[in-house]
Amino acid sequence: MIYAITNTKGGVGKTTTATNLACGFAQRNRKTLLVDLDPQAHATQCFMENRPDRDVGDFIMDKPSQALKSIIPTARENLDIVPSTAKLTETAELLSSRIRREERLMRALEAVRDEYREIILDCPPSLNILTYNAVIAGDLLIIPVQPGAGAVAGIDPLLETATELRDEENIPYRILITMFDVRTSRTNVIFEELLEEYRRRLLKTIISKSESLNQANLAGKPISEFAPSSRGAYEYDALCDEILRLRIPSRP
Repeated sequence: MIYAITNTKGGVGKTTTATNLACGFAQRNRKTLLVDLDPQAHATQCFMENRPDRDVGDFIMDKPSQALKSIIPTARENLDIVPSTAKLTETAELLSSRIRREERLMRALEAVRDEYREIILDCPPSLNILTYNAVIAGDLLIIPVQPGAGAVAGIDPLLETATELRDEENIPYRILITMFDVRTSRTNVIFEELLEEYRRRLLKTIISKSESLNQANLAGKPISEFAPSSRGAYEYDALCDEILRLRIPSRP
């Protein structure tokens, strides 16, 4: 299964979700590939200390037969990564002039998909050519949203773009509530009202706002390693189980 973790709004926990899902799947003995599509490379920094010789730009731009050369094993068992670097911004510009440019990532993943049970795409916080590639390649879109102003504003534009790119009416997606603070009760009531139309697509697991997750992000470590007994670790573990129980229709 290929999961695209995406939202056009930044700071909603996309990379936190991508890295912790990747670790959670790998810990369940499911061979997992994490693809970092964000030029900020935060997911890459979580698993790699040195600058890679090849990155996701090579993975996308080279022939699919060369895709394996851009995959790097991490120190975690069952977890590999296609890293990102600052060069990815240049790659995105080059990609915009290529034929079938929105399908390059999908074709690269098809060349390696049989090697992995789970593939996670960590998307940039914008609707650009890299996000278009992820939307086309993904079997399921996971959209993290944070309670607050403009929380759901990017959902419809993202889904409309996905529908147009894939020429499908019913795009498989789930919404993940992140950074939830039980103390902001009035904000939460308003937030729930805004999400009512998406109620059937909401994941049951909610990721709470927590100091341990903030500290894990600053340390560049998955929460299961930084604070394995924390609420954040428990919630991301539950999220892994919930996602693995989902029944997503096969692509047409």
